[in-house]
Order: sequence, then C-alpha cells, then structure tokens
Amino acid sequence: MQRVLIVEDDDDLVETYTDLLETYHYSVTSTAKATDAITLVTRLRPNVVLLDLNLAGHSGAVVINMVRGYQPLKDTKIVVVTGHPELLQGKADAARVDLILSKPVSNAQLLETVQRFAPLPPVDGIH
Repeated sequence: MQRVLIVEDDDDLVETYTDLLETYHYSVTSTAKATDAITLVTRLRPNVVLLDLNLAGHSGAVVINMVRGYQPLKDTKIVVVTGHPELLQGKADAARVDLILSKPVSNAQLLETVQRFAPLPPVDGIH
C-alpha cells in the first residue's frame, strides 16, 4: 500500500485531503507539527509527503532538510502545498522538493500529483 504523510495545520484541508486519498486506497497519516512529522516520516517511510511550509513552531523546511538528509528516505517525494508559492517559485530544485503546489489545490490536482509520485497497483480484474 502506498503511504502519504500530510503535514498541514489547517484541519479542514487535512480532512479533505485524507478523505480524497483514502477513497483511492492510500494509507494516510497526518500531523500539524513539523517535529511530529520528523518522527512519523522516519517510522512510516511514506512514499509522498504533502507539506505546508508555514507550521506552528517550526517551518516545514525542517522536515525537508531531515528527509533529504536521511538516506533511507531518499526515494520519498516531497510536495510543498503552500499559500505562498512566490517564496519558492522556480526554486523546487534549490528547496530540494519534487513539486510546489499553490493553495487552493483542487482535488483533481492533488490526486493526480499523488498518483504520479505514488502510483497504485491495478485492482484485480480492472486495468
């Protein structure tokens, strides 16, 4: 099963993202804190991290640095979902993330992004 970690402090967005991704059979875990995200990402080793940069206490950059600095997580995809894309526009490589999405993100865009980075195997009998 493909795993997604949502690091977001907006409860409504977490609920929306979780409901959408679980409908498509992703295993979803969420947290609002960067410090908890670091623990979860090392324990769960998600395929994709959906990361807001503006979190209470710490910046999401802490999570990026930890994931990129930890060899067992080298294949983990980081998608920054932010209301302030201008801070990172054109800097995905410099920020060491795989993609930057600007809020609000449509359900279709979020799902397409997660499916691109963590494709699900076909369901038996359905191709």
